[in-house]
Amino acid sequence: MTFPLLPRSQWMRAIAAADEARVVALAARLASDLQATPSAPPRAGLALLRLRESVMLDTFYLGEIPVASARVSLLAPDGRRVEGGAIVLDDSGDLAVALAVLDGVLAHDLPGARDVEGLLREGQAEIDGVARVRGAMLARTRVDFSLMAEVGNGDDA
Repeated sequence: MTFPLLPRSQWMRAIAAADEARVVALAARLASDLQATPSAPPRAGLALLRLRESVMLDTFYLGEIPVASARVSLLAPDGRRVEGGAIVLDDSGDLAVALAVLDGVLAHDLPGARDVEGLLREGQAEIDGVARVRGAMLARTRVDFSLMAEVGNGDDA
């Protein structure tokens, strides 16, 4: 098995950042080829986002976030059953199922893993592009206070 460029814990984020239509289309083709069956019904709903305050250690609920999860079983060419799973910050159970299929294919190096790896690279490139833009915006807000120190030295009389 060749390992993709990212650890498995980051696959869903990267694949979800790729073009959704391509993700769903590839997952549908692979699900058909590998006889995907749900290991559990896909779930979509809202989760409470909790934050623990650092002084008194009280828990606050900041709000609700959409979460969808899915787990699928795939039939590998050698006859064994393998699983894939996904949890995504989205309200689409169908997207979670698609991501679970792609996770199973990539994790177990099944036929189609190279196509999934292409989506992984595409999504990671999108994430990296956003990070570059944010980094450039942050760099424009930096202030160099060393010039103020030079001006202040001449006022001491």
